[in-house]
Amino acid sequence: MKVRLYILFTLLLLLINCESKHTKLQEEIRQRKEALIHKQDSVLKASQKEVEELDKEIQIVNRKYNQMKHEAQVAHDAGTATAEQLRAVTRMRMHRDSLKTQFDMLCAKIKYIRKRQSEMALWNEKNTSAKDTTAAGKR
Repeated sequence: MKVRLYILFTLLLLLINCESKHTKLQEEIRQRKEALIHKQDSVLKASQKEVEELDKEIQIVNRKYNQMKHEAQVAHDAGTATAEQLRAVTRMRMHRDSLKTQFDMLCAKIKYIRKRQSEMALWNEKNTSAKDTTAAGKR
C-alpha cells in the first residue's frame, strides 16, 4: 500500500514538473518568435531605406556616366579622345554596374524577408486555428 502511494505521489510530482517545463518551453518559443518578427521588421526597414538611398545614387551615377560616355564618343569621333578619358568612362560604368548589383541584392533580400514573413503568418494562422479546433473539441 505504501509502495503504491509512493509511486502515485512520484508520478504526480513528475506530471506537475513536466507541465511546468512545458509551460516554460512554450513561453521561450513565443519569445523567440516575437524576437524573430522584430528582427525581420527592423532588417526590412533598414534594407528599404538603403534601397532608396542606393536608387538615388544610381540615378546620379547613371547621369554622370551617360554624360561622360557622350563626351567620350564625341571626342572619339573627332579623334581627340584620350586614354584617360576612356578609362574614366569605363570606371564609371563599372561603378554603375556595381551599384546596380548591390541594388538587386537588396531587392532580393527584401523579397526574401517578405516571403518568410508571409510564410510565418500562414503557419501561425494554421496553428492557431488548429489549436482553436482542438480546444473546442476538448470542451
